[in-house]
Amino acid sequence: MRVLQIMECTIGGTRRHLRDLVYGLTERGVDVEVACAVRRDSRMRLDIERMRAADIVVHEIPMVRKIRPALDAWHTLRIGALILDRRFDVVHTHSSKAGALGRTAGALLSSAARVHTPHTFAFSFEGGTGQGGEKVGPIGLVMKTEKLMGKLSTAVIHVSESERKDGAALGVVPPKKARVIPNGIDPAKFASPSGGAALRAELGIPADAPVVGSVGLLNDAKGYDLLVAAAAKLPEDVHVMIVGHGEREEALRRQGEELGLADRLHLAGWRDTLGAAHDAMDVFVLPSRWEGLPYALIEAMAAGLPCVSADVNGSRDVFDTEPPCGLLVAREDPEALADGLSLLLRDGELRTRIASAGPARIAEAFTVDVMVDATLALYRELTGAA
Repeated sequence: MRVLQIMECTIGGTRRHLRDLVYGLTERGVDVEVACAVRRDSRMRLDIERMRAADIVVHEIPMVRKIRPALDAWHTLRIGALILDRRFDVVHTHSSKAGALGRTAGALLSSAARVHTPHTFAFSFEGGTGQGGEKVGPIGLVMKTEKLMGKLSTAVIHVSESERKDGAALGVVPPKKARVIPNGIDPAKFASPSGGAALRAELGIPADAPVVGSVGLLNDAKGYDLLVAAAAKLPEDVHVMIVGHGEREEALRRQGEELGLADRLHLAGWRDTLGAAHDAMDVFVLPSRWEGLPYALIEAMAAGLPCVSADVNGSRDVFDTEPPCGLLVAREDPEALADGLSLLLRDGELRTRIASAGPARIAEAFTVDVMVDATLALYRELTGAA
């Protein structure tokens, strides 16, 4: 089986998803090629070098996020030429821009199965069902394009059930084409966090101080301004540690200073490994404005951390156990976020119960092997391969 993976949005969890899927499919004997951009994150260059070193063919196509008719048409032609030349069985697109260009080229020029993974819908960033956030372009045009692309898709993979419900409620994905395959990780890589004492010392956090922590890109989507606002409402001995980098770093630092949190807000920068960060935290928090299914959350749960999350897609699915294995709070509400964090910080029994439930929940339903096996099973179903 020959599969082409196409992605423009090579940042954060989508970049991680692509990398895990490509290697997992290759290990299972699938002939995988990648067409991607590198503009959004320079570290994608390293991913490309590693893929090529593993004999995975990578085609660089400098797609852009914003709508650029002439440039988008040119990139669609380049993708189309690639599809014609290489004759794939499956063309799998990811996120909005690659989804539009790749599915258009695939529908016009190939009989390959067209699979798409939205990783949240672009139009939902302006306040659609369960989401909220930034403007990405003319909302009417984006909606109409997504509805057309839904018709051109052979199947659409949602990374969470709540994202699938969004697609159904907004009429952009025909129900018979919708599938749910959650993001997954290797839980063993997060099972024994260590090094937290050294990281606390590096950041100037007292050894006995309660620490609320998070991991992610410092952008509007992740809602760290909401977390900083909530931190001002927490007891004065509570420290906040955010691991990540991005365009909102200086704005967050200024916000912390204005709220009198300069000594308790720690922007720890990017860390290639998270063992020390998880070990330094007492509670993990995800204050996001929107998500598909957040990797940072399932990694923290695999590490045995009690977790609080805004009520966004993915988080509500992961926490959907009885009793719940995490604490959901209202989205874009610093007061609710502070209340949830305060509850976990002061209730040791609740904190222990939630923390102990996390690793088993992730091992059961959110592993990279489950994700890759389910994706390959769908490819085989769509192509009739044995």
